[in-house]
Formats: sequence, C-alpha cells, structure tokens
Amino acid sequence: MEERREGLVALRRRAGYTQEGLARDMGVDRTTPGRWERGKATPYPWQLPKLAMLLKVSPDGLAEALQGRPGDQGPTGGALRPEQPPGPAAAGGPGPGSAPVGGGFSTTEFADGGIRAGCRTADGRIVFLTLPRQARLPGGAVLPGAARPVGLVLPDPPDTFPELTSDRHPVESLAALRRSLVECDNVVGPRDVVATAHEHVRLVQRLRTQADGRDRLELLRTLAEYAEFCSWLHQDSGDHQAAQYWADRAVDWANACGDHDLTTYITARKAQLAGDMLSGADAVDLADYAQRLARPGTRLSAMAAVYGAHGQALLGDGRAAQHTFDRALDLLADPADSDTGRGRWLSAGYVEAQRARALALLGHHREAAAGYEQAIRALPFTFRRDRGVYLARLARSQVAAVGPEQAAATGRAAAAIGAATGSGRILTELAALDELLRPRQSLPEVQHFRDTLDGLLLHET
Repeated sequence: MEERREGLVALRRRAGYTQEGLARDMGVDRTTPGRWERGKATPYPWQLPKLAMLLKVSPDGLAEALQGRPGDQGPTGGALRPEQPPGPAAAGGPGPGSAPVGGGFSTTEFADGGIRAGCRTADGRIVFLTLPRQARLPGGAVLPGAARPVGLVLPDPPDTFPELTSDRHPVESLAALRRSLVECDNVVGPRDVVATAHEHVRLVQRLRTQADGRDRLELLRTLAEYAEFCSWLHQDSGDHQAAQYWADRAVDWANACGDHDLTTYITARKAQLAGDMLSGADAVDLADYAQRLARPGTRLSAMAAVYGAHGQALLGDGRAAQHTFDRALDLLADPADSDTGRGRWLSAGYVEAQRARALALLGHHREAAAGYEQAIRALPFTFRRDRGVYLARLARSQVAAVGPEQAAATGRAAAAIGAATGSGRILTELAALDELLRPRQSLPEVQHFRDTLDGLLLHET
C-alpha cells in the first residue's frame, strides 16, 4: 500500500499552495503533486531544490517529509539509472532488412541498420553490400563501417544506460552528451558514435515515460535532436534507409514539441539526404519547403538554399544552382539571426565546398578542384572526416583536371581518413574514383591507390 505523506501535505498548505498552484510553479502536470502526497510517485532529484524553495523548507526537512514508500518515479537521491526496456532494442535493434517496429513516441526498436561494406568483385568493380552489424572478418576483425575499430571484437550490448548526475536536469545532461558525440563524430566519424547515440535515444524514451508536463515536452525536443543526429550518422555511414527512418522520426517529434526552428533544420537536412541519394527533384522540393518554413534572412534559410542548389545541379540546371549558391552566401554575409542558433556551423567555406560538388556534377572539374582545395585549406583541424570527404571528391575532379597520378595520390590520403572513420561517404566517393582510374591502372601511383583501397574492401572469391 502507498503511504500518504502527511508531512508533504502540511508543507504545501503552510506555503499557501493548492496542488494545482504548486504544479504550475514546478512546471509539472497538475496531478503530479497529488501523486507525490499519496506516495504514488517521488520527485526526481533535479526537482528537489526548486520544490524545497517553493515550500520554504530546508533540503533535510523536505527529505523527511518525503519519507515513505517510493512510487513510480525516480529515487530521491543518487544517480538516475533507468532499467533498459525489454525487447529487441536491448540487442541493438532489428536486423538488416527488417522494418522498424512502431514509429510513435514510445517505440523502443530502432533502425540501427546494417554495415555497408564495399566489395571488390572478380571483374575488378566495387559493389556495396549491407551486412549484419555484428558481422566479423576472419580473425575477429570488424567489417569497415561497424560500430568499433577494425581489429577489435564487438562487445556484448550494454546492460545499463549511462549514468546521469542527480544534481543536474537530465535535459541539460543529455544536451551536453550529444554535444560531445557531435565533436567525436567530427574527428572519428560515425563508426564509434552511432551505437552510443542509439543508447542515448533509448534512455530519453525511458525518461519520457516517467516525466510529465514541461519536463516531458523538453525531453521530446531532446529526442528530436538525437533522432536528427542519428539520421546524420547513418547518412554518413552510407545507410540511407536508416537515415530516412530517423529523419522522419525527428521531424515528427520536432513538430510535436512545437520547435519551429528545429523542424526547419531537420527539413533542410532531409533535402541534403535527398541530394546524397541523387534525387534532385526531392532535394529541390524539400529545400524550397524548408526556406518557406525558415524565418527570412536567417542561417536556416541559407542552409536550405545550399541543399536546394545541389538538387538543381543534379537536375542539370547549372545557372539556377549558381544563383542559389550566391543567394546563400548573401544570407550568410549578414544573417538576421545570431551565430548561436541552429545551423551555426554553416560558413562561406562550407557553401563553396558544396558549390564545388555542383560544379563537378556539371562537368566543370577544373573549377571544382580549385573550390575543393580552397575548402580544405579553410577546414578546422578537428573536422577530419569532412577533410576526407572533400579529398575524395577533389580526387575525382583531379582525374580530368590535372591527371590520374595526382588524383590517385589525393585518393590515398582520403582512404586513410576513411579507414579511420568508417565514413560511407568517403568510401562511396573512392569507389567512383576507382572506376575512373581503372583504365590507367598500369601507372604505379594508380596501382598504389587501388592496393590501398583494396585493404578497406571485401573481395569476391
């Protein structure tokens, strides 16, 4: 039986609060204080300081009033360690080709996707295969693109969620964790980050089942941000199906929590994903929609314009693409918003790198190579994975612009970064480069590149 907390009732009444008034000032559902008083629930640790302040009582006095049988919320002290929800998610989600289960706010199964691995066929071509994420090479090595570095055996899935400190609101802690993962992704790529990001999503899902009112809404926003990040990780891994799944979840959750800028950001990112999937019409249409959503003159408007321009280049409209890139640069020169909001990473250098990609699509390889070289020089040192992508794209343009030997040398530099990060985007560009260099494979530098690339590939027997 629950134990009624008469001491907590007395404190509330002495402070002049009704249950609904206390709920309003605490930012929780109006039924929550009643559940606390009936012993059916216990305040979260991060709620205790504010509750003590409102009730005009010391922390020790509040702890004494809360003595009794804990209910269905978190403990009153210590680290918050929710149990892992049951089901296939505990083992890393569905296998390759299986459909995600659910799709509503409380789903606990995820489009973890498989491993997209390159394979050299008997006739010398490179094809891509999707294999189970747990797949291993002979000797225990993990396939390129797996969730751990080559040479290490994958550990068993974690039995517990990461700890969150009890003196900090979980939304703040999770935001800090996500920022650290973004920084790791910039350096090491998706391979060592994606499993941790999925684990954090499961944690947020669990917390949302225990929260109410404003806390649950903030956790929903956090969930949308994590889903967008998972979409990016899968996109960079080359698993576009999983990337689409997470982007769809992200935009649903962003809409549900009423975050207009986040919805705009994710819609622009969906335009980028459509471009990576070579769907020019979808890229243009999604980018146009994101620009209509964006506040005029903002970085988000510029971001959408960049991905729309790529779509226009895919459709062969070079004049429109160049005009749209110029408009994006104009918006960035004097944005209507600050540089602390969403899309703050967008820079003139990034726009020029995307322009170079469009120029290559349109066959202007000399101009594209110059654009990539400029973008690489401007990249921060910590953006290693992006450097690898730009080098691989530069190498493809160099085949026509300066010759196969320089292209092969640049390709080897990109391959080294691809091996370290597991970036599917790098491997995809290098596979295209390999096809361009096949007619010149007798050149020593070209053969050196192909030998290097072969070290990252499976081989048909």
